[in-house]
Amino acid sequence: MSEPKTELELRRAAIVAETPRWYSPSVHLLGPSLFGLSLCALAASRLEGVRWFEWITIPAFWAVSNFIEWHAHRDLLHTQKPWAKKLFDRHAVDHHGLFIESDMAIRDKREWRLVLLPGYAVLLLLFLLMPFFAGAWFAGLPNVALLFMMTGSLYVLSYEWLHLSYHLDPESFIGSLGIIRTLQRHHSVHHNPRFMKRWNMNVTIPFWDWVRGTTADEEVQADAPRGS
Repeated sequence: MSEPKTELELRRAAIVAETPRWYSPSVHLLGPSLFGLSLCALAASRLEGVRWFEWITIPAFWAVSNFIEWHAHRDLLHTQKPWAKKLFDRHAVDHHGLFIESDMAIRDKREWRLVLLPGYAVLLLLFLLMPFFAGAWFAGLPNVALLFMMTGSLYVLSYEWLHLSYHLDPESFIGSLGIIRTLQRHHSVHHNPRFMKRWNMNVTIPFWDWVRGTTADEEVQADAPRGS
């Protein structure tokens, strides 16, 4: 006789069972990735005579993107707002309910749909870059516009790729990489219910967590009251 399933196992089974028959994990990952990489390649091919100060676009917009990621994660995905209920439920309820600090690994590729952003959301984020791209272009700064588009596209894709890597088998090739293990530890603490509403909000590089002092170090983890 098989042992009774745990609550987490039952939840996993229910999520897999609810997956639409048309869902393809590979398309979910590769579709937006190929679109974003194509934008980057197109932008790179149009760069001409980039001046030293124009290269500053890359670190400057990366820092802005990291700031947006931190705030969106805290204020949209972990704060209930009537107009963003589906986002909250998908992330704070479903994603955090399925992946807990001590058990972060995906068991079935169909679970990718609760790790990756919806495909339309990735495309929407990339299209939201267009007004800023156009503004820089028509201001006579084509290289800045192109570098802006490249940085923004790669940032969105890095969010997707890194987040997925944190939820892979830690013994897999990608999951066992040193840099992924380090970032995964930062992210897994966020999956502890005691910390998910306030701490370790960056999913990519925790730069803004460092700026805002929201990295749950060992002292914070030890002092946090149980059940908070």
